[in-house]
Amino acid sequence: MTRGGTFFAVFVWLAALAAAGEVRAASNDAKPTTSQPLLFTADEVQYDQDLGVTVAKGNVEVSEGDQILLADTVTYNQRTDTVTATGHVSLMQPTGDIVFADFMELHDNLRDGFIKDIRILLSDRSRMAGNTARRTDGTRTELRRGVYSPCELCKDDPSRPPLWQIKAERIVDDKNTQTIEYHDATMEFDGIPVFYMPYMSHPDPSVKRASGFLAPSIGSGNNLGFHVTVPYFWAIGNDKDFTFRPMLTSGAGVMLDQEYRQVWGFGKLDLEGSLAIGGAQVQTGPLGVPNLTDSPTPVRGHINGTGIFDISNNWRAGFDVERASDQAYLLKYNFSQPNNFLTSHIYAEDFGQRSYGNISAYSFQSLNPAVGDGIQPIVLPVASYDWTSEPDKIGGLLSVNGNLLNLERHTGPEMRRVSGGMEWRLPFNGPIGDHFDFSVSTRIDGYQADNVPVGLDVNSNQTAFAGRAFPQGALKWRYPWVRSDTYTSEVIEPMAAFVAAPNGGNPPQIPNEDSQGYEFDETSLFRPNRLPGYDLVDSGQRVDYGLHAGIYNYTYGSSNLLVGQSYRLEKSSPFLVGSGLEDQVSDVVGRLAVSPSDEFDLFYRLRLDHRDLAMRRQEAGFSVGPPNLQLGASLISVSNIPGLTALQTGTQVSANITAALTRYWSLKLYDTRNISSGGATIYSGLSLIYQDDCFAIKTTVQQSGIRVGDVTPGVDVLVTLVFKNLGELDEKVLSAGGTR
Repeated sequence: MTRGGTFFAVFVWLAALAAAGEVRAASNDAKPTTSQPLLFTADEVQYDQDLGVTVAKGNVEVSEGDQILLADTVTYNQRTDTVTATGHVSLMQPTGDIVFADFMELHDNLRDGFIKDIRILLSDRSRMAGNTARRTDGTRTELRRGVYSPCELCKDDPSRPPLWQIKAERIVDDKNTQTIEYHDATMEFDGIPVFYMPYMSHPDPSVKRASGFLAPSIGSGNNLGFHVTVPYFWAIGNDKDFTFRPMLTSGAGVMLDQEYRQVWGFGKLDLEGSLAIGGAQVQTGPLGVPNLTDSPTPVRGHINGTGIFDISNNWRAGFDVERASDQAYLLKYNFSQPNNFLTSHIYAEDFGQRSYGNISAYSFQSLNPAVGDGIQPIVLPVASYDWTSEPDKIGGLLSVNGNLLNLERHTGPEMRRVSGGMEWRLPFNGPIGDHFDFSVSTRIDGYQADNVPVGLDVNSNQTAFAGRAFPQGALKWRYPWVRSDTYTSEVIEPMAAFVAAPNGGNPPQIPNEDSQGYEFDETSLFRPNRLPGYDLVDSGQRVDYGLHAGIYNYTYGSSNLLVGQSYRLEKSSPFLVGSGLEDQVSDVVGRLAVSPSDEFDLFYRLRLDHRDLAMRRQEAGFSVGPPNLQLGASLISVSNIPGLTALQTGTQVSANITAALTRYWSLKLYDTRNISSGGATIYSGLSLIYQDDCFAIKTTVQQSGIRVGDVTPGVDVLVTLVFKNLGELDEKVLSAGGTR
């Protein structure tokens, strides 16, 4: 029987598969199966009832469940339950994989069979190919004399070997275990064999996480000596995993690093910790001030963890833990660290519609060798609550806040504080287009402090009680003058504020714990209370004044400028020398920001001495260039103030260049230097990067000038290799250290 033309045929194969299903069910050895209908289209169909053979020719498309088979010719043998496909054969899988071949012989609803000259396009565009393959249960494909590569083939010469590939005598793609296994495998780079492996495996593209060893890291350096790390990742479940990273070193003992992560519907947890055994450690003397010794200590380590958990619709709790055995540990073993302090924090928060409450506990560890842990505060607890009302009839807003603090330390002042206050604020417009913001507030504080120094006797152990009531009022004014045309808007806006409060308010019985280190800048120019925290108050009467100007263009971006100053009516000041507000007339502060396009940004901030306009502090930075060539630099400079020897002065400059040399090659240069110390290097490096669709290599030469504890300056050369789907390999191939 022959029929020409394209048509839809169902009844022939339905009958054949029904008969085949009865035969399988009647067999004692075969498992009962439920056969799904095979639907197909073709240009021509032939059926031989005597032989039980159906032949479809010309643009054949066979659909069975989630599988689709395309071929030039498809033959179905009813008696052997065999589907044979020839000529431009492709089999599309429900996983997204596509199998190509010249010949396929399939059984059991296309689930089992033999394939010749197989080629597989995996769901992530990776490729496998082999001489022959055996398909089992629709989930396991075993290739003989196979090759695998995630790299795209050369468009000009597809027969050319990809950048890298794995050749193996046997490749097994198992969808049940979600792994691809290689037996007697050789890795080739640009067609050249470079590495032999009797066995290896990696997850298939459907796997986001899988247990197994990660890429090792091998290196040598002046701080660690020769070292090797072989990480292992354990995917415990869909919601949790564990990573173990042991490091063996010749100069710093054994370091065991591990990280546990878990996610719930109500929160998440991330805990990392390490132990180092047998390395030299910085010993501490009185008050926790470190002294460098070369004697080994039994154990060093660190812990770094975060967690956040929803308790109810309004409440959540969390913690952040940062702690190290000594100040040099994190830097020595290449852990990331902040510059000054490690902070441990546990908290609970309440989010209301117009309120916020928080109760927390803090502890701190200094990473500055000159600052000991014995004088660091332990805050247990600190609680605060803030509430803001709905706008009243005239647009005013009432806010109420409260604070409770208990602060202790091993050495030095301790205190308990209770504070409460309220503020009413009313914004309104003036008659000439100007804008006003009026506020009035009051705060009541009560303190009990221990170990408070009396006069110059720092060894006195006095217990003091103190309290204060601090009312304050402020009226801010600004008058924007605006000129606009089709493309540009220009704004000149004079600004002023008058702030009034009683003089004094900072008795010596109140220790200053949370208002230290303040420095006047343009961000705090018009704040009624410019001091952070609660312990010091910005008392007295003053006038703030400044000018804001801006240009905004639809094509050429925007630029804006702010400059201002403050004048206090009283001569006494609650601010320390060097803050910029210690005199009756403040220093001049300003900011300039220029952004004419997406490819250029510049900022400049300054503080000038009010007497002679001498530079006291300045910050500057810019970035320029398109994505393929970007240049950036920043500067921060703190100048000496006559009569103030405790101020840490200096100038630090950072610069970086990122350039795309070609489509795949890029270069990055970065350098940070302390100009005030003769241009001493803090950190610098050069990275040369190659990256394409399946491979990346990054070579970095970096120099560190940091010296703390048993960490010394040095030069390192690192090479990072990244193979798509296999992972990345970090290698420190050269390290030359400085002298102790």
